Amino acid sequence: MLKRISKLSLRLRTFLFFLFLGLCVPLIIAGGFFLAYGHILAHNDPASSLFLFGAATSAALIGCIVAIALLFDINVASPIQGLIRDIQTILHGNASHKVELDSGKYLAHLPETVHDLARQYRRQRIEVTQAINAATLETQEQKKTLEAVLKDLHQGVIICNLNNQVLLYNQKALSLLHVSGDIGLMRSLFRVIDSPPILHSLRRLRNRLAEDRFQDHPDGMSTSFVCATLDGRYTLEARMTIVLNEIERTPESYILTFEDATEELNALGKRDHLLREATEGLRQPVANLRAASEMLENADNIDPDMRDRFQSVLVAESHKLSKKLDELAQEYHGLATTHWPMADIYSANLLSLVTLKLQDQDKFTVVMTGIPTWLHGDSHSLLLALDQLLHRIHDANGVTKFDIQASHQNGKVHIDLIWEGQPLSSSKIDSWLNVPLTDSIGGMSLRDIFEHHRCEIWSEQLDHQHSRLRLPMLASHRPTADHTSEQLPSRPEFYDFNLLSNPNEQFAELADRPLSDLPFVVFDTETTGLKPSAGDEIIAIAGVRVLKGRILTGESFARIVNPKRSIPKSSIKFHGITDEMVKDKPPAQIVLPQFHDFAKESVLVAHNAAFDMKFLKMKEDDCAVRFDHPVLDTLLLSVFLHDHTTAHGLNDIAKRFGIEIEGRHTAIGDALVTAGIFQRMIPMLKARGIHTLGDAITACQKIVEVRAQQADF
Repeated sequence: MLKRISKLSLRLRTFLFFLFLGLCVPLIIAGGFFLAYGHILAHNDPASSLFLFGAATSAALIGCIVAIALLFDINVASPIQGLIRDIQTILHGNASHKVELDSGKYLAHLPETVHDLARQYRRQRIEVTQAINAATLETQEQKKTLEAVLKDLHQGVIICNLNNQVLLYNQKALSLLHVSGDIGLMRSLFRVIDSPPILHSLRRLRNRLAEDRFQDHPDGMSTSFVCATLDGRYTLEARMTIVLNEIERTPESYILTFEDATEELNALGKRDHLLREATEGLRQPVANLRAASEMLENADNIDPDMRDRFQSVLVAESHKLSKKLDELAQEYHGLATTHWPMADIYSANLLSLVTLKLQDQDKFTVVMTGIPTWLHGDSHSLLLALDQLLHRIHDANGVTKFDIQASHQNGKVHIDLIWEGQPLSSSKIDSWLNVPLTDSIGGMSLRDIFEHHRCEIWSEQLDHQHSRLRLPMLASHRPTADHTSEQLPSRPEFYDFNLLSNPNEQFAELADRPLSDLPFVVFDTETTGLKPSAGDEIIAIAGVRVLKGRILTGESFARIVNPKRSIPKSSIKFHGITDEMVKDKPPAQIVLPQFHDFAKESVLVAHNAAFDMKFLKMKEDDCAVRFDHPVLDTLLLSVFLHDHTTAHGLNDIAKRFGIEIEGRHTAIGDALVTAGIFQRMIPMLKARGIHTLGDAITACQKIVEVRAQQADF
């Protein structure tokens, strides 16, 4: 029967709904007359019979209409609304989103038609994207070249306008300045670098330009100087270059390149110490050896006891000299390994570069395996070293298939090259170490690269079929994700009118601005529990900036907080943060003002924001800050955008938008996922008539009101 109904056209089924309603009305009225007639015959009371007739007929009609309306809603209206939401998601959020065909099985061919339209839309979108990519290929190549140059530079690069606001910077600048999110686009350079040397150098260059002396000056429009970070802990050797307007030849910005001279000065002091030890420190034992050997050479008739004494001196001074040389060599080795420029590297990026470098070579098949992790090193030299090792293993054993992986166990990081066959001998590996590598800086060898990374490689049997070459790496200090907690339940939903209302001046200034133009800080917290009013505390907070629809992953904030109380085991299983991990960390009184400064002049965004904001609000007095930022909640926005479903957890929304999840239930991992979700929501909100910050907050508040009313029932 149901199969026959599903084959009927949508118009015919809609007609049947109303036909059924039309048939029910006379039947109910006839039934009412029948009851009234029987009652009159039995009781001879026309008034009460008419009353019963009217009441029964009205109740039956209302029940019939409600039942038919519910059937219509379940089988027609609700599936159509779901299809509308699916179409909006495809158009504005995730072009790969699939239309559920089973939910609209009574809508004739409407779901299939929408599905076909979505498929054609995706195909056309791909074609348009390919056309755009082809038209802008030259620009993209130039952009990639610039990004690659900035990324691989061993110098920090910052470009500022004449108001000393940051326009562009590379990752090396963050590393040299030892900051994470304190330097941001359009923020003052003087937040991280002491201002007098910068202003003085800028004044010198502008005077040189005004007096038309730059053409004859040996440095042209550049000048070198020494400055320091704002806290005075690091000394920088910098160079400033003025950028001129091509038409008017007036200054419009400047480029600042710099290196950390602090370590270089320390290394210079150590080298001076080594030089003194190699000259003055070795002079005495060498002189003793020389004197003793001359006495033995020139004294033919020397007393045997005296000869034995001189020989003892030779042996003792030889041991002393050998020990001193070993100490100097060890100190020099430590000096060489600490001065090489390195940075945190995500293993997936490094190993994917290795596979890409080798994929065009038919003799190799390299598969990247394992769970990615963070390590500390020089990406370029490690790339050259891994490429060389793979070629050497192939030449030695004829191996053509490799697995390459990085693993993080017990605080140590290893890169493993795995193959099917026997392990390599130590002598074979040693024979490779001193050969200079092509494209390496200064003709470095494998030994040079491994000494810089304090790495001693070895080969071993992995199992009865496979062997591996293991490279121990320096571990990064980044927080690692707790992948075991990804399947744990989400936090309960929190709603609070006061936390999501924004009557402050900052909101008034931003309320009418488009969402796409606003600066956002998407953040998340990890806590000891779910009840801030009962004593639960923040143990981690992280955020990432979103500006003009771009997630600025380089401008992130991630801190672990000492809650000054024990962390329950029931909470540890969610975030993996233990008492041992927080015992040496700063308290909220230090971290929250830093986060407040990071989020300055930005709109705060979080998933289930009322929960996180409650913890921040309760710490305002202790931290002497006010978190009066405008706030948006991706949970509430999801309810607004996808009201046809009840799945609004972070995992559910991320899956709906096709966003890969990494580091779930860590503050920085959840913040990045939420940022990706919010980035996809902005065009969908615009399509639903939500253009400004004020519109978005109003939509969130309406959802809160609806949820509060539902809770009353």
